[in-house]
Amino acid sequence: MLFSYQKQVQRLLHDKRQQQINPEDIRDYVNRARREIAMRTQSIRLVPPTSGAIVAIHVTTPGSGYTNPTVSISGPDYPAHLKINPMGAQATALAIQLGGQIASVSVTYGGDGYQIPTARIIDPTGSGATLSVQVEPIWTTVFGQESYNLADIPVTHFPGVKSVFAVRGVAMIYANYRYGLPCYPWSTYQAFIRQYPNQYIYVPTFCTRFRPGAQGSWDFYPLPSTTYGWDWDCLGLPIDLEDDQSVEALAEPYVDAVPYLGAAFCMESLQNYNAARYYQDKYDQYVKRYSGYAQPGFVTNPYGGW
Repeated sequence: MLFSYQKQVQRLLHDKRQQQINPEDIRDYVNRARREIAMRTQSIRLVPPTSGAIVAIHVTTPGSGYTNPTVSISGPDYPAHLKINPMGAQATALAIQLGGQIASVSVTYGGDGYQIPTARIIDPTGSGATLSVQVEPIWTTVFGQESYNLADIPVTHFPGVKSVFAVRGVAMIYANYRYGLPCYPWSTYQAFIRQYPNQYIYVPTFCTRFRPGAQGSWDFYPLPSTTYGWDWDCLGLPIDLEDDQSVEALAEPYVDAVPYLGAAFCMESLQNYNAARYYQDKYDQYVKRYSGYAQPGFVTNPYGGW
């Protein structure tokens, strides 16, 4: 994809022989254009996972007397209801004993839909072994934690996404119900909501954005009393394209606007401000048209009401 972007920019600049702009500069301008388009169109939208697969099981206490151990793993406790494994999938693992003790446990299948799984050793003779279970990166509340950084949101599940730069809203999941949290300005949150700094532990009910941008954070109150699932409506930034093997997170038709903004940056660097303005205007026209094409109106309810 990067090579295609570079060729399109060179065509717009009439610089196929690379006499005006070197390819490294074009690459930088293309990546800058992609970030601008992602922010302007909000086309990279994601909800971080609150459950996932088991990636490792660690032996915390080896126990003794084991002869034929098997691993029993709890069932999926938090299915994501997605296309793959909508109701979760049972994980499996294999225990290895050495000298009657549990030496290690290897995960043979990680399953899906796990948030707080447990595992134990079953054996007719042995006893005393304990295990700890590690799940792939997920996004949940942490007991007693008020502030959460956008930089800590796991985006590894979304190919081509580098980070989250903004959050549109947060919904808590509690007692089989999902409810959106009211968001207040930090000054209001500070003055009227977080009045009790340590004593009030419950389900988060209010939230605020403390700092904007990819290094920003969100605060929640009351402080979480345990691990809760929640849905963050996030806007993401794409990774920089380094070569043609890099994954493009921008979707069609927005990718077609990248060369025009990249060409505008190139012309600006050459101090050809008229041409830069021309390509900037073309970019503005195309990205507005693409947004209209990609987001047509629809009927909410033909019978009225909600």
